[in-house]
Amino acid sequence: MIMLKVESVTKRFGGLVALRNVSMSVNKNEIFGIIGPNGSGKTTLFNVISGVLRPDEGKVIFEDKDITHMRPSDRVKLGIARTFQTIRVFPYMPVYWNVMVTASSVYSDSRIAKARVSWALIITGLLGEAGELAGKLTPYKLKMLEFARCLVANPKLIMLDEPFAGLSPEEIERLISIILKLRENGLTFIIIEHKLKYLMRIADRIMALSLGEKVAEGKPDEVARHPKVIEAYIGVT
Repeated sequence: MIMLKVESVTKRFGGLVALRNVSMSVNKNEIFGIIGPNGSGKTTLFNVISGVLRPDEGKVIFEDKDITHMRPSDRVKLGIARTFQTIRVFPYMPVYWNVMVTASSVYSDSRIAKARVSWALIITGLLGEAGELAGKLTPYKLKMLEFARCLVANPKLIMLDEPFAGLSPEEIERLISIILKLRENGLTFIIIEHKLKYLMRIADRIMALSLGEKVAEGKPDEVARHPKVIEAYIGVT
């Protein structure tokens, strides 16, 4: 079952074409990876899907509903959540209340909100830091805090923007185990990542972008061998 479709999306910033006629589909309960060198349009595509940006051409369809012109907050209510390259938390607010801010915007019943916050903190391993100021967390735990803020909204689709950046191999493995466990429980993921060896390991399919255009899509090993992908990554580590 297709959960998300991006149909012929183009996004321009003045004379710069950040995305040109990009199409993709993501199946329910899939881990879908997006790769490409810096400036290839990956985060712009995330911004279009999440509603931060509106495309100049094309459509975004979620569960057979056209959400192209829908506000980001309404997309969250439909079940779309995301993280950002730059972590966005309230540093002088305790971990618990960082997550509760999101929960309170989603649930009118405070009991449900509190239960979802506790669940999200348990899943991300942050329950022990619930009373700690967010600004004192390690980089890994900050990522987990942002992840918890996604989970608390009870999403169907989670979009992670470079989740492994700045993490040690051991921390990446911990995060991968959480992602896989949540996928087993029915969640769908789209992941942008530069650390390809980890993404290739967990993704069902991968799409490669270069200069705003899709150059390859398929199973990880197929995409890794694609001539245009190899060309795009020459000199990129």
